[in-house]
Order: sequence, then structure tokens, then C-alpha cells
Amino acid sequence: MKKKIAGLMIAGVAVFALSGCGAGDTVVVVDDDTSNETTLFLVDNDGFSVAYVDYSCVDSFGDFIGNFQTKSNGAFTFEPGEDCTFDFIGYDGTPGDELYIEDIDQNPKEGIPYTCISGDFGRTFGDGSFDYMMDDSCTFEF
Repeated sequence: MKKKIAGLMIAGVAVFALSGCGAGDTVVVVDDDTSNETTLFLVDNDGFSVAYVDYSCVDSFGDFIGNFQTKSNGAFTFEPGEDCTFDFIGYDGTPGDELYIEDIDQNPKEGIPYTCISGDFGRTFGDGSFDYMMDDSCTFEF
């Protein structure tokens, strides 16, 4: 988000600076759509969306990006290379209360590395699920 705002500001300055160069028909177009944002979905054991789960992300340098919540459809967005920490308060982490990560086509996302404060760690399983404990907090390496 910050990158897009900065890109728009640079584009605005460039257009302003070049507007004094004559050639009134010259148009400068800056395409700053370099985002690689990815959206995945958090769902429960019954396939229902897990909405309004708090999460925060840091970039590959460890710089804080922001605090967010999963959307009403369980969607969350990140860029590859970011680490995002999800706060699973209210989920007990038992086999009957499993959580899954999947894509928009409901395909499970296997192999995402994660670490939880409870000590659980590993990669998401073939069905997109992961181990965690009651009221855990888990960081996923996207």
C-alpha cells in the first residue's frame, strides 16, 4: 500500500515537472502496478470462512507492514516474502476445530512454513491444515 502511494506521488511529480517542457500533446504514463499481492483464505473444519482473525505482517527485512483482519469470507492478503502472524484467540486447536489455508478455488495450500508460540511448527499439511493450540498465535512464512 505504501509502495503504491509513493509510486503515485512520484508519478504526480514527474507529470508536473514534464508539463513545462512544451509539447502540449505529450502524455507521460507511469505503470506502478508492481504489486505481487496474493490472497488466500482461512476456513474452518466445515469449510466456513474464518472471519475477523487479527493478523500482522512484516516484510522480508523484518519491517512492520501493518495490522489487518481476515475479511468476512476469510480472505487475507500478503506479498511473497512476508511473514504474517495470526492470533487464533477463541480457537482451541483440537481435531474438531481445525483451520485450513486454501486458495480462491478451495485448493489446499500445502507446504507453507509456520511457527506458533505454543511450540508447534512445520509446514501446512496436504489438506492445508496446521497444528496449533488453544488461543495460539502462529507466524506463516509466505
